Amino acid sequence: MPDFLNKAEKRFQKIRLDGEQAHAALFVRPRPGGATKVLGAPGGVLSRMGRVADATDDTNPFSQNCILILTRQRLLAFGHGTLTGRVRELLGALDLDEIASMTIDEPAGAGPLALTIAFTDGGAVVVTPGSRSSRFVETFDEVRSAVG
Repeated sequence: MPDFLNKAEKRFQKIRLDGEQAHAALFVRPRPGGATKVLGAPGGVLSRMGRVADATDDTNPFSQNCILILTRQRLLAFGHGTLTGRVRELLGALDLDEIASMTIDEPAGAGPLALTIAFTDGGAVVVTPGSRSSRFVETFDEVRSAVG
């Protein structure tokens, strides 16, 4: 499995805040059949994630394959080239205080895991995480505890 933290380092260095360090990275993709769930009203936390104008819009960073980078300050989403495997442009960023929780859910039957990112405004997004997703969520909890 690729080391996405290492792969994203060059892109991250271009946009990092003063003193900001990347602690974890995770590949995520839309739910099977393009059924990525965006819960909550347009104009909520997700709409403030970078250039996202509307949580139901195709510009939602979670409507495509992306690499999530976790720092003590933010959650960043970078595009991920499906064929090339390259980390692409920054799709959006959220302050960590806008994220209420992250959870991994096992499928009821056959199917992929689900990563739910819940926002402080009551909205959430559900995507399919790559491997090491449990460690990413643990790191999020650790960072939140240390900051909060």
